[in-house]
Amino acid sequence: MISAVIPAFNEAERIEKTLCALREVPDLEEILVVDDGSADRTATIADRAGATVLRLPENRGKGHALTIGVKAARGDILLLLDADLQESAAEAVKLLAPVLSGEADMTIATFPVIPGAGGGVGLVVRLARFGIRRITGRTMIAPLSGQRALRRAVLDRTEGFAGGFGAEVGLTIDALCAGFRVLEVPTEMTHRITGRDIGAALHRARQFLAVLRALWARRRKRCSDSPR
Repeated sequence: MISAVIPAFNEAERIEKTLCALREVPDLEEILVVDDGSADRTATIADRAGATVLRLPENRGKGHALTIGVKAARGDILLLLDADLQESAAEAVKLLAPVLSGEADMTIATFPVIPGAGGGVGLVVRLARFGIRRITGRTMIAPLSGQRALRRAVLDRTEGFAGGFGAEVGLTIDALCAGFRVLEVPTEMTHRITGRDIGAALHRARQFLAVLRALWARRRKRCSDSPR
């Protein structure tokens, strides 16, 4: 069984299109949206769109929302997706194929490069890429990508999700160090790009600290990315 788990915080403008696009993914039997204490109509819209909605009373961060969602999901194959993918969520089928065929235990989506699309200066990405490479020897194209397909066995043998925005970096390191096959898959997925205003800068600062904490917690690990 394949289950999709989508952590969502104040995504009322985008969640419906994301869920509608996921309906195009073959054999996807369960869609769970974890509303992480949203102040808007995210939960109501997700419920109306047919998802199973888990409502958290307060915002606890992405790692906590993923933990709650994965525990509730019934599938042995999991799709972890962001809520703001909109129509491009249908590209998740590309993530599932290598896992279903046995080529990989976990896949990670890479996004197309869009010149001039905005965003920050890449400090968090560089930190994540450096930390993963230092610990595992693997250089990741998209170290922060939250779009993943994986076998539940990967989570059963890892340390759980790191807090907040460190969830993806921690999962990548733990999976590689446990000997699982991790494959980055090119997709045409798109999502909201953060700007350069004060709010966006604060978001990136929180992301930087979360990634740093995830790396610090795993600083004593040393492992190869070659599968065992």
